[in-house]
Parts: sequence; structure tokens; C-alpha cells
Amino acid sequence: MTIQANSATASSSQPGEQPSGPPRTPGSRFKTGLLSVVSARESTLAGVVVLLVIVLSLLSPYFFTQGNLTVVGRQIGLALMISVGMTFVILIGGIDLSVGSIVALVSVLTGELMVTAGLPPALAVIIALVGGAAVGAVNGIVHAFVGIPSFVVTLGMLAVARGLALGITSGSTISGFPASFLYLGQGSLLGIPIPVWIAAVIALAAHFVLSRTTFGRHVYFVGSNEDAAMLSGIHTRRIKVLVFVISATLASASGILETARLSVGQPAAGNGYELAAIGAAVIGGVSLSGGVGRILGTVLGTTLLLLIQNALILLGISAYWQQVFSGVIIVGAVALNMWRKKRSR
Repeated sequence: MTIQANSATASSSQPGEQPSGPPRTPGSRFKTGLLSVVSARESTLAGVVVLLVIVLSLLSPYFFTQGNLTVVGRQIGLALMISVGMTFVILIGGIDLSVGSIVALVSVLTGELMVTAGLPPALAVIIALVGGAAVGAVNGIVHAFVGIPSFVVTLGMLAVARGLALGITSGSTISGFPASFLYLGQGSLLGIPIPVWIAAVIALAAHFVLSRTTFGRHVYFVGSNEDAAMLSGIHTRRIKVLVFVISATLASASGILETARLSVGQPAAGNGYELAAIGAAVIGGVSLSGGVGRILGTVLGTTLLLLIQNALILLGISAYWQQVFSGVIIVGAVALNMWRKKRSR
């Protein structure tokens, strides 16, 4: 009878079921879900961001003014778009040094199409986005199919795209954009700048793609072990091309919004943006070796980097020294990343 009772009990439980225990409350489920989204590194970064906000509010009476918060919000939004694209590239073990020049090229293309050619703003924006995405496709194809390292490919494209921007305009700026276009960079919705809304949507979409889709899993797999990914049937070359297209498209979107924010298309736009994007991603925990990192970390890294830049401005530090501080922070973040990787082995 005992054997029958035990077998009956065993047969009543389905394969894969967990042993019965105390029921999970909504609070415990929320806590488990939160822990799956926020890592220890990201929670530390969030704490640093909050601490920096408190310190800035005490050191400068201008930090919490509406004007300053609006400017910082727009800057974070524009930088985050590029950083999200850079995150995709770094996750596959690559690097994209051409994003800053793509910003300049797309800014110039937008001006030429909208002001010089007189195209409707919507059509001009679409064509400019396609042009920027095409630059990313060239980067990805040369890297994936020719086998040239992404560093070399995008370094060359950095010069090519910047040269095209300068050549198209002969080094001059383009102004005279319609008000409907300028609203994208200068307007607000519910008191929050439009670029912040767009960047938030992009970040959420990127998080969903990387964490919930087959393409996202393939991105991590390629970055972790490309040979194993190829043997498992993943089209690694296709993944690489798509990732570089994503990076260039997001840089193009940032360039269009920056053009609308400044009311001018300029070939000098985007100078140094690639370093800021790499730094923001690495500060957020994205490994330069590929395969490790999340969008939430990139969001926090971008916010921290832009808040530090704003702090330097509010404290009256020269723009020349600001570049020094930014460079030190980026190198320090990379060194910390490498130290953490060696320690985990």
C-alpha cells in the first residue's frame, strides 16, 4: 500500500514541475522580475547617478533650473541613441568609429534635401535615414565578407563620411529649416523634450530585441564565440551587417534631431561622438570583448557621462579641460572593465 501511495503521488506531478512550496506573492514576483532586469553593477551605477544629482544640486543653484534640465535631457537623449547602436556593435565584438562622421553626413544631407532641394521634411528625413543606414551597410559588408577588422573599416569610413560632408557643403553650414522640422529637436511633449521620448522608445525597443528575440540571442552568441555560433547554423555575417546598419541608423536619427535642435546642418557635427558612445557603453558594463552587456547599463552610463559633462560646465571648468576629464573617465572605465574580466576568470 505504501508503494502504491508513493507511485500515485509521483504520477500526480507532471515532468518539469517544481516541488510545491509557499505560494509566490505579487511582491515576490515583482522582486524576482526586478532582479532579472537590474544587475549589481547597474544598481551601483544608478546609485552613483543619484548621488551625482544630489551633489550637483548642492554645488550649483542652476542645476535644477528648467532650462538646464531641458538642455541636459536633450543631450542625454541624442547621445543615448548613438550609444544604443554602439552597444549592438560592441556586443558582437566589434567597434564603430564612424558614428560621429555619420551624424555630420546625415546632418548635411538633411539640409541639402530639405533646404536646397525643397523636399518635404518627412521625405527628406526618410532619405537621410536611408543614406545613413547605407553607410552602416557598407561597414558591415566590408567587415563581414571581406574580413577586415571593424576598427579599420570604420576608421576609414570616419574619414570618408566626414570628407563627404565637407565636400558637399564646401565646409559651410546650411540653415533655413522649416519650423515643423525644428520642433523635433526643440519641442517638448508633456514638459519632456521630444528627443528624450524618442530615445526612450529606442532604448526600450533595443532592450526587447536583445532580451526577447532570436536575433538578440544571436547577437550575444556571435560576440561570445563566433566560431561556435557559425557551427550552430547562425548566419554570423548577416548578423554583423544588420548590427552595423542598426548602429548607423541610430546615429543618423541622432544627427537629424541634432540638426533640428541647432537649426543648422553642419559638416563639423558629431566630432568625438564615437568616443563618448564607446565610453557610455563600457561604463554601463558592456564588454569590449563582446557577448556581455545590457541596454539598461548603457542608459545609465550615458546619463552618468552627460551629467559629469554638465557638472564641469556648471563649475566653470574650461572646455579644453572637459575633454581631458572625459578621456580619463573613458580610459578608467575600460581599465575597470578589463580588471573585472580578469578577476572573474
